[in-house]
Amino acid sequence: MRYRSSVAPRTSKPGWILLMLLGVGMVVVLYSLKSKTLAAMVRVDALERKLVDEKQAVHVLEAEVAHLGRPSRLRTLAAQQLGLQPTPIERTLTLEVAVQELREKSLKAKVGTQ
Repeated sequence: MRYRSSVAPRTSKPGWILLMLLGVGMVVVLYSLKSKTLAAMVRVDALERKLVDEKQAVHVLEAEVAHLGRPSRLRTLAAQQLGLQPTPIERTLTLEVAVQELREKSLKAKVGTQ
């Protein structure tokens, strides 16, 4: 003879199946989240490596610009390739002389139009 308890079972067979399916579903969702997280971490690492490489390239380019833009180098190139020479001091114009010449030219223009 079987003993029957007067207490009802806590969960029935469909309840256990539902709980098992819920558990399996949670495992699948957690695995999916973990794989997406790892993939995102790989992308972040790749972007960080690329950022470091780009910063190094920028430093190299800045050094090249500093080298190519040196006044002594440009002066040499201008003399060798273009035949340019520094402007003699006699040909420089001060602000005072420029203002005086502009006044004289404007006076000559006024006298010429009258």
